[in-house]
Amino acid sequence: MIPQNCTFCGLCCTLTVRLSDNEIRRIEKGSSRKREEFVVADSDGKPLLKRENGWCTFFKREGKVGMCTIYDSRPDNCRDFPGKRLCDLAENPIYGNLTINPENKRIKLLLKNAPTAATKTEKVEEAKTKAERTFTKLS
Repeated sequence: MIPQNCTFCGLCCTLTVRLSDNEIRRIEKGSSRKREEFVVADSDGKPLLKRENGWCTFFKREGKVGMCTIYDSRPDNCRDFPGKRLCDLAENPIYGNLTINPENKRIKLLLKNAPTAATKTEKVEEAKTKAERTFTKLS
């Protein structure tokens, strides 16, 4: 589900995503990548989607446009995010207290382009136009 105010900032692709065996098989089939290339274990040994430099391993960035390279086979949590009509992830208090390290510096840059409940329609439309051009160019 793409929220109505999505600006394709990629902030959601910094979140930790747990994986089921079915999701792992779906991603393997859709991406032609082996489990070992995109799955890591959490402290309890449960599978998580691998992150590289703070982002999901399947996240690709073109300028200010972030996109999922496995969109059709993405995990269920990603399919359901944010679970409501508008994205307000940038307003989550967790981002207000980030320690300064290379990964969090990248996240703070994403916050500048992330939508909030008050994001102006013009900004959202501009982001959608840029994303459409980027997706077309990469297809």
